Amino acid sequence: MKSVIVSDTTSLIVLEKLESLGLLCKLFEQILMPTVVLAELQAGSPNITVQLENLPCFTVVDVPASKRLTSLLLLLDAGEANAIELATSLHLPLIIDERKGRQIAQQLGIRITGFAGLLIQANRSKLVDTHTALAMLDQAVANGLRLAPSLQQQVRDVLEQTSQAQ
Repeated sequence: MKSVIVSDTTSLIVLEKLESLGLLCKLFEQILMPTVVLAELQAGSPNITVQLENLPCFTVVDVPASKRLTSLLLLLDAGEANAIELATSLHLPLIIDERKGRQIAQQLGIRITGFAGLLIQANRSKLVDTHTALAMLDQAVANGLRLAPSLQQQVRDVLEQTSQAQ
């Protein structure tokens, strides 16, 4: 069930800190990343380009200017706006974590997921066992991923239910 998806920056940063960017290549055939997202990644991790070169599932894409992109840039940061524009124009799902960006993407009819959803998907696909998924969730939060405690608990519950069902 591999497919193509567009990614904003946050989940990529989280996965990079967890040394798990390659997990996305197991979940998706191709991850499209706007050039602006790559620039945001490079700002926090200058060596990210080398990592991405070793992961051929990642493709950096220039997002052409458009009226919609200009409007999105008034509401969101450049990475989110470009990722939403790319996902919208190509009719692809989107990895995005920030609440406002998620809301806007959903209003535009984009199917979305975030770090928590990716973790659940990886666990259900048996790419990551439940213990590891829970540890990754804890580490991501410790590294600064903002997830409401109620959402953290929901993710834990889903992961544990998946473990019991397997």
